[in-house]
Amino acid sequence: MYEKEISTNFNLLVTGTLLFVIFVFEFFTIDVSGPYEDNSLVGLMFTQAEYKIIFLLFLLVGLAITASFIFKEIWNRLICDLFEIREINLNEAYSICFLMVLLLST
Repeated sequence: MYEKEISTNFNLLVTGTLLFVIFVFEFFTIDVSGPYEDNSLVGLMFTQAEYKIIFLLFLLVGLAITASFIFKEIWNRLICDLFEIREINLNEAYSICFLMVLLLST
């Protein structure tokens, strides 16, 4: 029987798929016609593209885990008490945050 549990493996697969789709979209839509000058803070900190990508990937992962933890705590401390529903774990909070970002960013 199919198990409906949201696991870490599921979250990793979905996150990897999203990052791949973003990479492909950016790869095919980038403007290479003129000179490019990166004046962002990350651009000033790192001159090589590989270091920028690694830094931004770690920043994204850290932000996602922090946002999921905060959402889980708000859900478990406030929403559960107000509406008498079950508590969620970090994997479920991550999936809900991921879904909210997808829905609100379109």
